[in-house]
Amino acid sequence: MATVTIDTAGVGGTQSGTVTTAGGSGGGKVMVTNDSDSKITFNVATGGTDVQTGVMCEAKGYKIITGLDNGATTLTSLTTAHGTSAQANEVVYLTLIT
Repeated sequence: MATVTIDTAGVGGTQSGTVTTAGGSGGGKVMVTNDSDSKITFNVATGGTDVQTGVMCEAKGYKIITGLDNGATTLTSLTTAHGTSAQANEVVYLTLIT
């Protein structure tokens, strides 16, 4: 499992932890769990290249991301609608499914 922590500007920092998909070509799946109080928008990268962009996940919700190739999977460009001091240190979790 990996995490991304949101700052007071509503932006996610660098991902902490590693998630590596190994489901074969296009067979990898991860789950993103948004434990913040705001809807988030993010990109999903495999091997350092964004493969899905503009993905949205509701506050306190989760999203299953499918169709990922083998490799290190990261959340990039994670943002919320607005930043507040109350959002500081809220966490988004990235978990390998297959």
